[in-house]
Formats: sequence, structure tokens, C-alpha cells
Amino acid sequence: MHLFLQGKPCVGKSSLIRKELEQSRANVAGFITQRLKEAGRTIGYRVLSVTEELPPLEAMYIPNQSGIFLLNGQMDVSALEVAILQVEKDSQNKKCSLIVLDEVGGVELKSERFMKPLLRIINAEKPCIGVLKSAQNLSHAILSLNLDNEYLSLHRHLEQTILSKGKLISVASENKSATQEYIARYLQQLPKSS
Repeated sequence: MHLFLQGKPCVGKSSLIRKELEQSRANVAGFITQRLKEAGRTIGYRVLSVTEELPPLEAMYIPNQSGIFLLNGQMDVSALEVAILQVEKDSQNKKCSLIVLDEVGGVELKSERFMKPLLRIINAEKPCIGVLKSAQNLSHAILSLNLDNEYLSLHRHLEQTILSKGKLISVASENKSATQEYIARYLQQLPKSS
């Protein structure tokens, strides 16, 4: 069974997952989305692989950083496409007991090169934990990036696929503690890796 979180920006979805993963003995493969900051504000996002260590969720923007897929309103999903193919490959390692997908359901929704491997991963048996961008957050991105509304129907399809294979929890400040406990229990019941 998979476990995904959704909720408002900066409510702490990724931080909840990260805190429990750091205490877990799960052998993970996957990626995280890192927020890039400049002069105290978010100007972009990059994708980073999760293997031995979890990369920080925020970093200062440095020109020519690898993995950037959104910067100052300009998007290039090729970094996400490369990342998901690596996740699919890494997830086939017998030592991998959990796949981290933080965050899906955004600018990559119209990329077949991303979505086909993602759906194969979700439809496989290996457990996944991650963040699904909420429809509300996606609507904001559609407006700010001038994207078309097809993203919303693609998002609904991804959400239905996730729900058919697991649980989706909406995180808010009122249920953060309960969500953290749920994540801890979820990680404890994972099958042990080979």
C-alpha cells in the first residue's frame, strides 16, 4: 500500500515524511523536490535523488545547478524525466524497500516520459510514500505559469490511481501530529528489504 500526503504549501508535508524516514531503517530510492531560494523568496525548484541521505528541502539558488525544472516561471521538465527513470531503475534493486516520490502532480503531468514510468512505479507492488500536489495548489500553478486546464483532469487521474493503490491524507495544522504517527506506523509495517 502507498501513502501520499497533500495540503497547502509550506504546511509541512515533506517535513513530516522526512522526519519519519530519518528514524526509519527503510532502504529508499526516489526523489525529493527542493525549493530554491534567493533573497529570502522561492524562485524555483529542483529535483534531487534520494539514496543514502535525504537532501535538504530548501537551498540557496546557485546558477547552473543540476536538476532545476522550474526557475523564475520558466519550466523544463527534462530533469524530472531523468529523475523518474532513475527512480524506476533504483526501485528494482532488491535492497530497496520504499520509494519516495516528493512531489508529483504538477508541471510534469503532461510529460509522457515522466508519467509512464511514474504510473508503472505506482502500479507495481513496492510501497511508495510521497506528496501529491493538491488540486488547489495545481490551480494556482496553472494561473501563475499560464498552463492549460488539461492539467486538472490529468491530476484527477493520478489522484484516482494513487487512491486505488493506497491512502491519501490531507495535511493541515490540526492533524499534523496524527499524520506523523500514521507515517511512523506505516514505515514500521513495511516489509524488510533483502
